[in-house]
Amino acid sequence: MSLNIVLGPEFPNEKPAIFVNPVFTHPWIAENTNQVVGAPGLINFTPHSDLGRVVQAIIREFQRSIPMTSHEDKSTDSSPQSNLSSQSLMFPDLSELSIDELQEILENPDLQDKLIETNPQLIELDLETEELMNSIEEIAQDNIAKQQMLDDLKTEVIDRISTIVQMKMNYEELNKKHQKLAEMYDPHRIRDCLKESALKADEDAEVIAEQFLLGNIPVESFIAKFAEKRALGQARRAREERLAHQLAQLDKATT
Repeated sequence: MSLNIVLGPEFPNEKPAIFVNPVFTHPWIAENTNQVVGAPGLINFTPHSDLGRVVQAIIREFQRSIPMTSHEDKSTDSSPQSNLSSQSLMFPDLSELSIDELQEILENPDLQDKLIETNPQLIELDLETEELMNSIEEIAQDNIAKQQMLDDLKTEVIDRISTIVQMKMNYEELNKKHQKLAEMYDPHRIRDCLKESALKADEDAEVIAEQFLLGNIPVESFIAKFAEKRALGQARRAREERLAHQLAQLDKATT
């Protein structure tokens, strides 16, 4: 008998494929094929599994359960031990015991426990279970080791989010100030303000003139105040006209 073990490109992340030749009937062998699929080691295979142990377990199982090839033994041996051997793959040693020994095991829990504890298949299953538990424990320890790193990264992300939120608030505040200053120093707004202030200076000059005509202001005060308001109005109007001319030229250049 031979075993052909095929390791795929994703091994050990994927299970190995194991084939047996020649083919015979066994619960571990897929129906109508020669591929071994039911071995506990294959069913529970992980990247941390020991492939050698898995193969050895399959070899031992097949050595115990390979079918008899002697026709004479099949036709002449009808003892209870023979029937027990053909019906049990889990405890092949029972086929070598007498009826009295079997009865003693049946009546003695200690002997039953010993039989279970020394059974190769159960020992192999315990080893595979222990191996799987060790693998799970390693993964758990690795996750615990990474937890601190994840917590640190989480704290860093929270700090960065807080910084971004604060920067956004500062930006919005500065943007409001910028908009306010932009409106305040907008050339068109300055032109309008100059125009309004020039009109205001002219109105103030007219009020001073009316007060003088009514005799409420002496000549010296009238001349000084009226001249000041007229000069202020003319200066503002000149600036307004010059700025309007510049804005017109700018608008013409950009269109």
